[in-house]
Amino acid sequence: MARSELSGFFATLDLSRPEAVRDALLEVVPILVREYGDLASIAAAEWYEQVHPSSYLALTVDGADAARVQGAVRYHAGALFSEDQAKALAGLQGSVQRFVAYSGRQTVARNVALDPLRPRFARVPSGPVTCAFCSLMASRGFVYVTKETAGLTDEFHNDCDCQIVAQWDRDSAHIEGYDPDAMYDRYLVARDAAQSSDPKVILSHMRELFPDQFTDGHVH
Repeated sequence: MARSELSGFFATLDLSRPEAVRDALLEVVPILVREYGDLASIAAAEWYEQVHPSSYLALTVDGADAARVQGAVRYHAGALFSEDQAKALAGLQGSVQRFVAYSGRQTVARNVALDPLRPRFARVPSGPVTCAFCSLMASRGFVYVTKETAGLTDEFHNDCDCQIVAQWDRDSAHIEGYDPDAMYDRYLVARDAAQSSDPKVILSHMRELFPDQFTDGHVH
């Protein structure tokens, strides 16, 4: 919904005046992110309450910082001063998706951290195929919220479809299509092939060794 509204607003702008377009986007995009981020946070809190095994009042979280949103707008607005002005909208749509989704993801992560029942959580890709980076992150499976696992809830790219999912009963919980063991096996194969502990090098080997498994696989 946020992406659609952004596209509609962008279509009304006079692209022959890139400075004015940039300034308009700096004003409107943070508002879109705040409004739809609040909706995402509320929806995530309601979901958490519905699936919780007992009575629990979930908390919402504040959305993405306005300065971060404006920083992304300034970055993508650079394309307005080029021959490929449509690139600005494409980049902004990806950023808006990430910032809005941030509110929902962080709401779940925050409640997992505060929940007295100490549920575990997983980062779960929701599409049929995901990128190598998200597969690596999701291969951790269901873990407790700790400083060591913070990256599972903090590191997301534009257009990422991963969700943070809580689990209270490991014996009854099952998510169709989510197989962290298989993901981790691919990671181990790539790590052995790379003969390196550098995540960037391992990810490159994952894309080359399993090109059909990732959206960014390298097909030779």
